[in-house]
Formats: sequence, C-alpha cells, structure tokens
Amino acid sequence: MELTKNEQTILSTLKDILVETECVYSDDLISSNPKILRGALASLVKKGVIDIDKDYPSVINGETYYPVTYWDESLIKEAA
Repeated sequence: MELTKNEQTILSTLKDILVETECVYSDDLISSNPKILRGALASLVKKGVIDIDKDYPSVINGETYYPVTYWDESLIKEAA
C-alpha cells in the first residue's frame, strides 16, 4: 500500500504514542499540524488503516475528542 508522507507522519506519531498507552484520540495524531494532517487522517480512515469512533466521543475540558479504535498493526511496525 502506498502511503503519502503525511500519512506516514500520522503512523509514526501513532507508533510513538503506543509506546506509552493504547488510549489514542484523533487529535493526538494531527496536533503537530492540524490543517495538513486532517486530510491525511481522513485518507487513512478511508483506506481502512485507522478507524475512529465517531459515535462515542469524549468531551474533555469542553473539547470533543474522538477515540482511535483500530489501527493496522503491520503498518505501525513499519512506520519510521
């Protein structure tokens, strides 16, 4: 599967987060550059690499966050 540089950035961020916890929100993956990485995140969802639960968001300090509920383990291992 061909991935763009921005998609690879998201997978690399996810890999780093998974070292500490498996509680990941979509905002965690795009926080370094939201304007650019939102599209890459949507592309990963469309490709089935990541799944985000839109039905049960968490509201933290008045902000809505969507949990990442699935990720392709094999692609995460390959992430730089």
